Amino acid sequence: MDKISNRNKWTYSIGGIGRDMMFILVSMFMLPYIQYTMNLTVAQFTAISGIMIFARIWDAINDPMMGIIIENARLKGGKFRPWLMIGGASNFVITILLFLFRPEGWAFVLFFGLAYIAWGMTFTINDISYWSMLPNLSTNNDERNELTNLVLIFASIGQFLAGGLIPVLVTGNAVLMYKIIGISISFIFLAFTSLTYFGVTEKTNAHLKQDKVNLKKMYQILYKNDQLIVVAIALLLYTIAIELFMAFGINFFYFEFGYGGIQITIFTVFFALGTLAALLIFPFLTNYFKRMKIMGVGTMISIVGYIIFLSLGYIIPMNEIILYGSAFLIFFGLNLFFVVLVVMTANVIEYNEIITGERNESIIFSIRPFMTKLGAALQQGIVTLVLVLSGIYTYSQKVAELEIQKSQGLVGEISSQANEILANATPNMLLMLRIGMGVIPMVSIIIAYLLIKKKYIISEEKYDEILIKLEANK
Repeated sequence: MDKISNRNKWTYSIGGIGRDMMFILVSMFMLPYIQYTMNLTVAQFTAISGIMIFARIWDAINDPMMGIIIENARLKGGKFRPWLMIGGASNFVITILLFLFRPEGWAFVLFFGLAYIAWGMTFTINDISYWSMLPNLSTNNDERNELTNLVLIFASIGQFLAGGLIPVLVTGNAVLMYKIIGISISFIFLAFTSLTYFGVTEKTNAHLKQDKVNLKKMYQILYKNDQLIVVAIALLLYTIAIELFMAFGINFFYFEFGYGGIQITIFTVFFALGTLAALLIFPFLTNYFKRMKIMGVGTMISIVGYIIFLSLGYIIPMNEIILYGSAFLIFFGLNLFFVVLVVMTANVIEYNEIITGERNESIIFSIRPFMTKLGAALQQGIVTLVLVLSGIYTYSQKVAELEIQKSQGLVGEISSQANEILANATPNMLLMLRIGMGVIPMVSIIIAYLLIKKKYIISEEKYDEILIKLEANK
């Protein structure tokens, strides 16, 4: 087995910084951008949310289709790299349009629908080709663990930069600042995509004579590979667990602590520290513990974090330090869970090769964004229901009107007026936020862990046996 080169390792993994900054910008801040800077009726906001749900479901369906295209295409620049750049360049343009153009009312709903669906499709092209490249770069178990971990570390840096800076930069002048940030992150994304495109050299698996893949074959791969089904469902549940916590975060902090970005930024610091701590400690843990044990520990730590978070303000007094500590525990535990799950997904590639004679990296790795986007669609539906039914959206629209007036130069500082509006939220509204942010995610991650523990069979020993058989068959 060839050793992965330093050039491949670093240009591939560092490229994830820009990609995840872009993903956080749109997935985490697009709804707050609309909620707090656009003057839309409840019907129009609900339509926007419906479009986002549809787009994410379509993206989920589109992911394996993109995997098929990559499997069948034979482009001059390689199997994965050309698609990486095609998706990156087109997504760069669409993201800028999303934050530059601001028609009003139903015209915005129409524009947003077309642009958001196009954004998802182009990001899919980039995302599928990027993740499909990972198992292509190394088949060595230790190297793959190291590379996966390194990718997630740089991805978390991108998430932290976007998630930590955006809230503190936009509050009080959101219309203008979202434009500046949208354009800036788009250029950063394109730069890091170019780094991976020009830096990585793909391997060619010449010993595999792989047939063209069609839809029928795709479904055979997806549904006859029992281990792929297991990791797919676990990925769906993990996505619900982590995205709901983040999706409600901005509203939670605005209504609990006032209209400012500093608490969200501090929260993001602890989220990043928890994430980085998990990713940095993971390689050391693999020297002493099996992956299943590490996943179990991560699950338990996240549960402790959720329980502390849910207790604040009800069983124990609200305390910012304890709140940030609970965020650290939640993200530390969830990311231990996730890094193990990514390695488990990568190992399904060789499992598929041993049972079918084909690797099908793109199709198998398309299951990760497939389930991520399906989970994001479910998350979007839950968030919209909570915001509309609780009455929180009505209050946020009053703040949005202040932001619009600020962008037009009609008012000056708006924080005090916004805080007066947010202070009128009822205890029931805050309770609904807390349930959506804590209870549903905690239940989801527990189910995901129990599923993996019972049904996933590709242990470290099993994976080594598969590699020996594959080597003998060459």
